[in-house]
This record gives sequence, structure tokens and C-alpha cells, in this order.
Amino acid sequence: MKEIKILNPTYEEIMELEDEAYENNELERLRILTDIHIQKAKSEENPLEMASGYYYRTIIEEPELAVTYSDSIILATADSDDPKYPTFGYILKAIILYDLGDYRQAMHNYLTAYDLAVEKKNYEDQLTCSMAIAAIRNINGQPHAAADIYTRSLNSLKKEKDYENIHYADYMLLMYNLSLAHLRLSQMDSARYYIESGVRKAISAKDTLEYRDLVLVGAQLDYYEGNYQKAKDTLIKYSGQLDGNSKAMKLYYLGKMAQNSGDHPMAINYFQQIDSIVEVTKKPFDEIKDVYQQLIRHYGLQDEQQREIESIEKLIFFDSLMTKDHKGVIMQATMAYDIPYLKLQKKKAEEQLKVKSTWIIILGVMAGFVALIGIYFYIRVRKTKKKVKELMDGIKPIKSSSRKVGTHPESVPEEIRNELLMKLEAFEKSDLYLRKDLDMAQLAQEMDTNTSYLSIIINHYKQMSFPKYIKDLKITTAIERLSKDPELLKYNYQGLAETFGFKTGESFSKAFHQKTGVYPSNLLKELKIRKNTQQ
Repeated sequence: MKEIKILNPTYEEIMELEDEAYENNELERLRILTDIHIQKAKSEENPLEMASGYYYRTIIEEPELAVTYSDSIILATADSDDPKYPTFGYILKAIILYDLGDYRQAMHNYLTAYDLAVEKKNYEDQLTCSMAIAAIRNINGQPHAAADIYTRSLNSLKKEKDYENIHYADYMLLMYNLSLAHLRLSQMDSARYYIESGVRKAISAKDTLEYRDLVLVGAQLDYYEGNYQKAKDTLIKYSGQLDGNSKAMKLYYLGKMAQNSGDHPMAINYFQQIDSIVEVTKKPFDEIKDVYQQLIRHYGLQDEQQREIESIEKLIFFDSLMTKDHKGVIMQATMAYDIPYLKLQKKKAEEQLKVKSTWIIILGVMAGFVALIGIYFYIRVRKTKKKVKELMDGIKPIKSSSRKVGTHPESVPEEIRNELLMKLEAFEKSDLYLRKDLDMAQLAQEMDTNTSYLSIIINHYKQMSFPKYIKDLKITTAIERLSKDPELLKYNYQGLAETFGFKTGESFSKAFHQKTGVYPSNLLKELKIRKNTQQ
């Protein structure tokens, strides 16, 4: 074992000893060495070497103390011209906070680090922060925003020569995150593409850990596509290698498959394991609400009132925690990341406006081509016209169309159930659902309830999920107003999207088609014809 025998050791000599102590897990020796490192750097007024000494303390101390050492890095290098500082200190702090489950503070530090990386033109740190921001948004209910950030990051990475090899770690992280984001968006083909791309690269690199992680995402995809046996085999094979929330999320799918196959005792066993894990980690994930709902139902049927009450309390606690954190994270990300990016996009759009005429010509040619093959689509056009006529002659709104049932959800108290139904009826009569960024967490907060109760009520009485419920309200309103307000016929898709609470013209068109079977253009065309004939 080497000791410091030199009167005035160099930084390289100290770092060599620090590395040795760390590798041998000699933590007390490492603390002494880092103290020597830091004191030497302070006496020589060398902020970067001070940061180097503090860094080791961030990785060996308990999280709460590690945060203070990351703050020391930030303070020591605040005025540094180095392209990596103080950005590195903020990234370290964000990583620690993320691991603690404090997503709001983690997001705050990643956003600060991202702004510094942009200012210092450090592309590598920009990419690191962007992917971390996207990951936090993904687990806080914004998979669309996460997928968009990941895609932009991948496109930037592809500009680099031999990017899959030179930037292997970044590339593999993007394959993993893109597959998860598209899975959350139910875009199965895209999720499968990124999984398979990542698996191929992991195999060629003989990277067993990346291979395992991507194969496990593939198991989740198999579950949603109904390939239960394949999903089960993969999850059982690899889930034992995981711990914490990573393991809990995989156990959830095993529990759901056991439940679907009728093996209720096995399903409850998996859900109880998840409960034990989350009790320790204190890090809820979206599916945890379903886990506790299943446990509440099970304990109620088994007359285990104490465990039923405990599960109810956990459900309420974690749901409230997630609702509060989700809203805080989303607001942070929108103000500090989305808006600056949109301003940049606006500038680019203004530059691209100069070549817009070219696209008009191209679209004209495409329209001519469509006309030439019109005969081929004759039958489909007739069907479309029939659907448009049905829309115009008899709109069937979903507003206030609560499900008439003989039974009610037992997990929601009667008083809360009745109150939520009245509030939903008032909500449907308003136009509050036309807000673009409305999510379940926000609506639950406005209705003075939690997302679990709100989700159960909507699923049970409206017979649809929350996103579909909101989209149906928006599209029903769009059909009604388009039929009554001639001014709206002058709007393009983006204008209609803005009016009826969609982020893009494409998302408006897709939602319209899913509900009605026709595209908005078909309805607009027929409405314009009727308007002209009435003049």
C-alpha cells in the first residue's frame, strides 16, 4: 500500500493514491487523501483541483452529505472559464437528487446545467442534460415531450462520424429511452424498432448489461402485444438481477400476467413484493396506484382490515406525492426548457418561410396525382361522404353521458363518487377541457381529489381512459362549433388544433379520425359546400 511520503506531493500523485484507495474500498484512507487534495488546492487557489477532491466525496458519502460536496464543487468553480465547470457540479447534484426521488430539485439542477452547457458550447454536457430532462419528464407523465427530446438528441448524435461506436454509451442510452418513451405512447412499432436496434448493437459490443436492459423493455412490449409467455420467460430470467424500483416495475408485469391467467395468489404475491420494495425506496412509479388498488381489494375480501387501511393510506400518500411532483416538474420543464427551444424554432421557421412557395408547388403536384387515381378510391370516398353526412345531420355528444350501472366502484367512497360525478358534469358543460396542457394530475387538483379516484370514476362511468375522455370532449366540441361557426372554416389544421386544445394539427387530425372515421378535411369540405349553396 502506497503512502504519502513526499513533503509536497503533486496532484497526479495524490490522485493515483485516491484511485487506489477507492478501488480497494478503503474509504477512511480516501477521506484523508481527499482532505489533503482539497487543502493543497485551496492553498494554491486552484478551483479545478478543489472540485476534483470534492468529487470523490460525492461518490462515497451518504446522499445528503454528497449533495453538500456537489454544492462545494459549484461554489469553487462558479467563476471558472473551463467548459465543464461549474456545469459538472450541477449535474452531480442532479444525479444524487434523482436517486433520492426528488425529481423537482433534480430537474432544477439539470436545467441549470443545461443552460451553462449551452453558454459554454459544451455539446456533450448539453446531450447529457437533455436526456436526463427527458427521462424525468417521461416518468412524470410527459412521454410526448420526452420522445421529442430524445429524437432531437439522436438526430444531433447522427451528425457525428461513426456515432454508434465513438458515442456508444450515449447511443445505447438513447435506444433504451426512446423505446420506453414510445412504449408509454403505445407506439409499438417505434418501440420495437429502437429495442431491436439497441439489442443488435449490444450483441456486437458484447455488452451483457445493455442487452439485458433492452430485452427487459422488450418483455414489457411483449406484454402489451399479448405475447404473455414470452414476456413472462424474459422477466423471470432477468428480474432477479435487478433491485429497487427497477425490479418493482418488472414484478408489476409478472403480477398482471398472473392476474390475467387467473392465478390470483401469485399476482398478490408479486404485488406484496412491490409494496415491500417501495416501502424502502420511497419512490413511487405510475403503476404503483394499480398495485395498491389490487391489494386494497384483496385485503377487503380477506377481511384483513388493518392491511386494507394501510394500503389505502399508502395509495393516498403516493398519489398525492406524485400529483404534486408531476405538476412541479412539468411547470419547470415548460418554462426553462420548452419555451427557449420554441423561440429558437420560431426563428428557424421564419427563415424557412422564404422557401414555402416551393412546398406549395409540390403539394399542388401531389393533389394532381391524387386526382388521377381518384377512381381507385371511389368506394372509400362514398363511405367517407356517408360518415360526414352522419356527422352533420346527427352529432352524438358524450357530454354528461355517464354510464348507467347497477354497481359502483367500491374503492371510491359514495360521497366522493357523487361529488366527482357532479364536478365532471359541470366540467363537461364548460370549455376547460380545451386547454392544451391539461392532464389528470391538474384536473384532479382542481377537483380537490387525487388521480386514483378520478381515474376510477372516468373509467367506470365514462367507459374510457382519461386521455380518450378529454379527446372525445374536444372532438365533439369541434364538430359542433364547426357546424355552427362559418368563421372556423377559414382556419388551417394548426389553427383548429389551437382552438380545440391540441398541440399540433397532426394530433388534432388523428384524434378526429379516431373518433369519427373521417378526417377534418372531409367535414370542412362538405361544410364549405353547404355554406356556398346557402348563400
